[in-house]
Amino acid sequence: MRYPCIAISAALLLASVSSVAAEEDEPRWSLSSSVNYSVGDYGTGKDTTLIYVPLTLGVKPIDRFTLSLTIPYIRQTSQTVVITGGGVAVRKDKQRQLATATRNQVTSTEDGLGDVLLKGQYVLLEEKSVLPEIGPYLKIKFPTADKSRGLGTGEYDETVGVDLSKTLFSRFVSYLTVAYTFVGSPAGTKFDNSFGWSVGAAYLVARPFSVFAFLDGSTAISPGQANPLEVRVGADVRLTQALKIFGSVSRGLSDGSADWGASAGLALRF
Repeated sequence: MRYPCIAISAALLLASVSSVAAEEDEPRWSLSSSVNYSVGDYGTGKDTTLIYVPLTLGVKPIDRFTLSLTIPYIRQTSQTVVITGGGVAVRKDKQRQLATATRNQVTSTEDGLGDVLLKGQYVLLEEKSVLPEIGPYLKIKFPTADKSRGLGTGEYDETVGVDLSKTLFSRFVSYLTVAYTFVGSPAGTKFDNSFGWSVGAAYLVARPFSVFAFLDGSTAISPGQANPLEVRVGADVRLTQALKIFGSVSRGLSDGSADWGASAGLALRF
């Protein structure tokens, strides 16, 4: 996620894991979606509930290169945080408003189009007997979310990163992602750029069922906010050669993350 529970996070992401079994004839197109739900106060003392539903279309125009476009729907209760390209940031202006609000104030809920994401990734090195697969990428967040309703910052964010993966013992795959996000700051707000990372593994229990576990972290975007850190575990099942379903749960390990989250979705290749 990558992210409400990347599942934002990561990021925000979205948030599925590739099947452990490699495919020789990989399809050129992919379509995926998931529902990501998270709850946490992010150190503000006021819980924020986030529902993040991305629809991602991917295409592989040439071997090794993948281009994807993500169009998300967001529903957010409480406006003390905002989603950026590098994760969830605390809004200091809303914290001050919250501190002076009356106890009986009704919590606000907003929903609508989120920030559109465009990502390009190139497999620089394919996996060898000793070397891992290395895939650097560039991701751009377009400010399509309504800033006035707290659904986005109204600024562009750019992320440069690299994914590494290595198959071990035929059923076990290890993953490592590192990324740096240039976070745009709205007028009157100072957000810091963010360094993010994710480390984990997937295990093919029995074809077509796999389980996975990840530890996701990053540096804080808002000054004074704790560095986000969470653990995420889940599973995926390939129903057919083209269709896979997946799900996960997450638990925040710091005040900079949601307290907990859950995600479920499907991915189609054609």
